[in-house]
Amino acid sequence: MWSNIRLSIYGVTALAGLIWPFYFIAKFVSQVQSGSVGSSIIEIANTFIDGAWATPTSGFVSADTAVLLIGIFSFYAAEGKRLQMKLWGIYFPLTFFISLAFSFGAFMFMRERTINGD
Repeated sequence: MWSNIRLSIYGVTALAGLIWPFYFIAKFVSQVQSGSVGSSIIEIANTFIDGAWATPTSGFVSADTAVLLIGIFSFYAAEGKRLQMKLWGIYFPLTFFISLAFSFGAFMFMRERTINGD
């Protein structure tokens, strides 16, 4: 029973990590399309990164996430190898291409399935 509850929580977390962050990406894309952000790739990237550090609050979240990534990536490697999970390394690029919330939820979902022998 607890395994199914954990699987549900991890699955919902992965789904939310896919949807909710992209709401904000869509808002940023809208700014780019409206011309309020420069049109070159360099300007777009700089605006995006600058926004992550624009206020003390956003800087806190960015710094916290950056440090958290070190621990999570270590966890991915250690648990993936320990449990002999297939494709455990895929969660590293998924973190950057999709979101940390998605990759962590997906990793935990697959970890739980591996532990349960599914």
